[in-house]
Amino acid sequence: MRSTFKILFYINRQKTKADGKTGILCRITIDGKSAAISTGEECKPSEWNAKQGLTKDRKINQRLHEFRKFVEKTYRDILTRDGV
Repeated sequence: MRSTFKILFYINRQKTKADGKTGILCRITIDGKSAAISTGEECKPSEWNAKQGLTKDRKINQRLHEFRKFVEKTYRDILTRDGV
């Protein structure tokens, strides 16, 4: 059986804070079941690139890249432990 795995970074434009920033969320989908978690990062909606899932800030992009690597490593560990 093949397992599908996808990571998507997005922002919730509906929940903008007083300083104009909004939180960056991560949606993880495995075999059609999804879960959304907060990354702990924030950006202004005008700085968000929805197609690439990145901001204009290099430091935030680096932390999102590290977050993605951590999620992918955790998924690989689960696959090797439990099997596909």
